[in-house]
Amino acid sequence: MAANASVQRPRYPIILIRRILPLLILLLLPIASLHARQNFEGVPHIWQVFLQRDVETGGADRITFVDLLTAEQTALVVDGERYTLMRGSVLYLDRITRRVMLAFPDGDSREHPFIQPDAQTRRVDWLLSADAKMIAWTLTGGTSENLTTRTSVANLDGSNLHEVFLDGPRNAIRAMPVAFSTDNTHLYMDFQPDGFSDFAPYPQFAGLFTINMDGSGIWEYLPDEPACFCGAGFGSGLMLRLKVSADLSGFDLNVYNLTGQVEQTILAQPIRNYTQAGNIILSPDGSRAVYALAQIQNFGRADQSVQTVFMLVDLQRMTQRALTEPITTFVEPVTWTEDNTAIIFTSRQRDGTWKINLADGALVRVADATFLGTAG
Repeated sequence: MAANASVQRPRYPIILIRRILPLLILLLLPIASLHARQNFEGVPHIWQVFLQRDVETGGADRITFVDLLTAEQTALVVDGERYTLMRGSVLYLDRITRRVMLAFPDGDSREHPFIQPDAQTRRVDWLLSADAKMIAWTLTGGTSENLTTRTSVANLDGSNLHEVFLDGPRNAIRAMPVAFSTDNTHLYMDFQPDGFSDFAPYPQFAGLFTINMDGSGIWEYLPDEPACFCGAGFGSGLMLRLKVSADLSGFDLNVYNLTGQVEQTILAQPIRNYTQAGNIILSPDGSRAVYALAQIQNFGRADQSVQTVFMLVDLQRMTQRALTEPITTFVEPVTWTEDNTAIIFTSRQRDGTWKINLADGALVRVADATFLGTAG
C-alpha cells in the first residue's frame, strides 16, 4: 500500500460535492438495481477517477478513485504529470524519479512493468488505443541537436511487445505517437519540434505520418503532410487537420478519409484574433467533432487574459460553428456523453469538470475535481 494512500468509507463521492448532477446519474443508472440488492459478490467494480492539482506543498496532486458500486473512495497523493486513464489504473510520469507509474483503486502505486526510460532517455511519450487494448510508447534520447526516437507497441498486459519504428538522429525533431488506426494495424505519429509543445495550450502537429505496426518499419506521410504546426484529430477512419485560413480570419478544417483518400475542406468561421486551436475529438459515430479555439491577450503580462470557444463541426453537412460564448480560461473537450448530445470538458489551469449541451450550448459544472474518466 502506498504511504500516501487513504481509504475513506463510505461517504458521498467527489462528484456529488456540488449536488447530484447529470453525469453521475447517467453513470449510476445501469447499476442501480445492483445497489438495491447490496450484494456485489462477483460483480465487476467500476470507478470514476478524478484529479486535484497542487494539493500539497511542492505541487503534489491527488488522484481519487470513486467506487460506483459501494461509494467508497481511495485517494493517492502523487507528484506526477500526463495522467492517462487505463483499464483499472492511472498511468503517469513521476516528476521526481522520472519513472512511469501506475496508480490503482486499492491505493497502491508501482512502476509500470515494461514502459520505462533507460539511461539515455530524455523523454518518454505514450498513447492508449481507442479500444484500450493496446499501448504505444516512444523513448527519445540524445542531445537536442541529435535526437533518436525508438517506438514500441504492446497489448496492455505486455504481450506481443515489439519495436515498430526507429528514427534519427534528427536535429531538434522527435517522433511521437498520435493515434491508432481503427483496426489497430497502423500507428499515426508526428515528427514533433522538440520542446515546442511545452508552450502550446493545445497539442500541435508538424508532420503527421503512418507506420505499419508489423515491425517492418515502413512509414509514409499522411495526405498533405508536412503541414503547419496546427491541431489534428483522428477517428472513424478520418483525419481532421486544422489550417489557418487564407485571410487569417480563423481555421479551415480539412477532412481526410484515410481509406478512400478523399479530402474535403470545411471553411473557417470568421472569429478573428483566436490564434490557438486544437484538441479535436470526434464523436464515436463519426458524425460530429468539437475543438477548442482560444485567444490570448497581453501574453506574459500581469493583465494577460484568455478566452476560449468550442467549435462544433458537422461532418455530414460539412459545416462548423461556434458552440459556446467565450470562456475565460483555456478549456479542452475530453469526451462525448449522453448519446453524443453533450461534451465533458476540463481545464489545465484549474480543477473542475464541466458539461456542455450541444442543443443550447448551456454550461453546467458537474464536479470540483478534474474528471479523468471511468475505469473498470
